[in-house]
Amino acid sequence: MELSIIIVNFHNSHTLEKCLDSIPKGVQNIDYEIILVNNSPRDGDLSNAIKDHPSVRRIENRINLGFAKANNQAFDQSKGKTILLLNPDTVLTDNSVNNMLNYLHQHAEIGLLGAKLLDPDGTLQYSCRRFPTLWTGLFNRYSIMTKLFPENPFTRQYLMLDFDHNSAREVDWVSGSCMMMSRELFLSIGKFDECYFLFNEDVDLCHRVKQAGKKVVYYPDAQVFHHISSSNNKLAAKTILRRHQGMVYYYQKNCRPSAWAMFTIKSLVALRCMLHLALNMFRTASGKNNS
Repeated sequence: MELSIIIVNFHNSHTLEKCLDSIPKGVQNIDYEIILVNNSPRDGDLSNAIKDHPSVRRIENRINLGFAKANNQAFDQSKGKTILLLNPDTVLTDNSVNNMLNYLHQHAEIGLLGAKLLDPDGTLQYSCRRFPTLWTGLFNRYSIMTKLFPENPFTRQYLMLDFDHNSAREVDWVSGSCMMMSRELFLSIGKFDECYFLFNEDVDLCHRVKQAGKKVVYYPDAQVFHHISSSNNKLAAKTILRRHQGMVYYYQKNCRPSAWAMFTIKSLVALRCMLHLALNMFRTASGKNNS
């Protein structure tokens, strides 16, 4: 089999149907399979979302095992020579996957390929980035500091705002919302690191692809719409904590900082985590007041 498409669902049944409907447009004249891992057992609309797609192979988890572990689950049951990791809140455009597959096959030096992600209205999402630095937690795409000072050099550096995103380019990492790589490479570098629960696992994977001597490439000739992400609005406090623990783990694993740098990183990540938890509580309270 040529291609395995792996999708992990977490409270995204309302977007999943459109994603599945788009796959025959993005994948043409290729032998492929779709494996869906459901990490939200209480998502009662999932069966309805996939009713028109009987070929989808479904893995049901009793609890949310996290993004990294769920992808590894599906990979272990997959058969394709190439794997496409796809979010359920994406919509493929015509021949997008064919274009990715052809480009990957034509360039043996590429280990991992990321598509050009677009907001539903067609505006660009900054889905290729430089590796995180000490300041990334405070100056990422959604941070308060970025919203207050959008042209600050830390955000511009991290989000690659100095790049027009209209040409293929080697980058540090690409979003896990739509990434493609060979089965052989994914297995040889150890699959996803399951110490990550949600977020950061795609950064870590790209880091290991580069360590293996392969390139990570952003490829704009494959365009994919991405509805960021409705599941992110349902993050429990425990998941927020795990996300920030993953940030600390990434720095410890890949950056090997000094004791002083690690103390600074933990302090900044803890501050970010508290702000995220407070914002989450505010949104929850506002939602109840408006209901």
